[in-house]
Amino acid sequence: MTPEDTKIVYVIGHKNPDTDSVCSAIGYSHFKNITDKRFLFTPVRAGKINEETKFVLDRFNVPAPTEMESIAATVNDLSMKKPIAVHERDSVHALALLMKNSGVRALPVVDDSERVSGIVGLKDIASHYMESAGFSDLSHAPISLDILIKTLGGRVISNTKKVELLTGKIHTASMQKGTILNRVRPGDVVIIGDQQDIQLDLITSGCSALIVTDGMPIGNDVAAAAQAHGTLLISSPHHAYATVQLMTMSEPVVSIMCSRTSEVGLYTPVSELRKKVLESEYRSAVVIDGDRRLIGFITRTDLLNPVRKRAILVDHNEVSQAVDNIEEAEILEIIDHHRVGDISTVAPIYVYNDPVGSTCTVVAGMMFLWQVNIPQEIAGVLLSGILSDTLLLTLSTTTGRDKQAAARLADIAGIALQEYGKELLHASINIEGKTAAQLIAADFKEFLVSGKKLGVSQMMVLDCEEIDWIEQNLLSELEQIRSANGYDLTVLLITNPLLASYERVLLKGEAWIVEKAFNVKVENDTCILPRVMSRKKDFIPALGQALSMGR
Repeated sequence: MTPEDTKIVYVIGHKNPDTDSVCSAIGYSHFKNITDKRFLFTPVRAGKINEETKFVLDRFNVPAPTEMESIAATVNDLSMKKPIAVHERDSVHALALLMKNSGVRALPVVDDSERVSGIVGLKDIASHYMESAGFSDLSHAPISLDILIKTLGGRVISNTKKVELLTGKIHTASMQKGTILNRVRPGDVVIIGDQQDIQLDLITSGCSALIVTDGMPIGNDVAAAAQAHGTLLISSPHHAYATVQLMTMSEPVVSIMCSRTSEVGLYTPVSELRKKVLESEYRSAVVIDGDRRLIGFITRTDLLNPVRKRAILVDHNEVSQAVDNIEEAEILEIIDHHRVGDISTVAPIYVYNDPVGSTCTVVAGMMFLWQVNIPQEIAGVLLSGILSDTLLLTLSTTTGRDKQAAARLADIAGIALQEYGKELLHASINIEGKTAAQLIAADFKEFLVSGKKLGVSQMMVLDCEEIDWIEQNLLSELEQIRSANGYDLTVLLITNPLLASYERVLLKGEAWIVEKAFNVKVENDTCILPRVMSRKKDFIPALGQALSMGR
């Protein structure tokens, strides 16, 4: 069953997911699965979870959402029917009938282990038929007796040597007796009518096989002679010309197939699949598993209708922060609490963007409004998202609704709010053993503001001296990120939640933006801001206002 059949909708947060992003995806999926039975809502994440989020999920025994690197449609999203295939040993005649009855122009070829070994199409049958005009020798392409009998619809009258393959030259006894006897050599195959005297002479001369056409009666003396000399004796219901043609169609498919196939896997992007199909001379692609076994067969017809994954975005609405290939997805909803970004959609969608401290507050509010059942574990992860994004309800973004939602969720989860908040804080602040790159990447977001490309990370510490020791490493990493990705400014905001009175800032690039926004002096790539900053409510808006005024 494909995602199209089950109508999956992926609920996903931003890249470098934080606790609010992951927990809001989990909570909103739960809410939607209760209130909207049209789809199956599945939480996923656009990156690795951090230690804080791992603590939360372990604490409430909630499995981590599956990581999704790209939301581009894949082969697995197509509605694939059970593939029709032909075996290597099947006859060309059986292949032609299968293609005719199935209404297809090409088929994958499989071996005894159901592994794909090639592809064959109408053009291969036509080419084989044209080349068989001079069909007269089986030395290089012996014919299986079983396949020949099935193709002819004939009967084996005698086969004392238990012959399995027909070899040698083929002759049609349409000439005088002396001429045909002079041409036939031991081991040859002869197609003949009801000339019993010639049949006996051919058997005596050592031909390996005699095929009697038109379903003519075969005399007892001929059958006895064939048995005595070990000659294969076959009765064909067709006239001589048709018998020859059907013999050519008795060759195995492996003799005419093309071993070069356009192959894809279940998770090959549809864009890559489409390219392979268009470049294939058979205008198709074979879907295989890791062991080359056949899963599906895709043709141009299967790609006529566009295929897109469905998604709901939570905790972001900017392309730069979204999972890769978001422009290829069908976005159904956006649930967020940030500034309005640049994601656009083809059709109207539901957007709920509420300036509260956490997306989890938005999700919890919807659950309260709809009066849906909130299990303890869902209440726990939503509470964690709120506490994480508001720094235990202390950031300037915190609203009364955040505090109310946190209190209600703590009650449902059966935990003490303040005590759990301290647990969460200690789980989220641990820089020991981590590199500068890991510390900055843990909560890094990209913003496009007034034509400037900004990269802003945020981290918390309990001991400011820890930062003193690694400050130069952090600055070097900020510069590396800036130069490698073309940022105009990269910033690391460092907060000590126990002091909660100022923000330490490390930055690389166009420092004048920060100086103008906050009326501070940047020295040695660092400065102090007089209060704790919310990245979305305080820091980015201030930079945007400074940029709008010009340098």
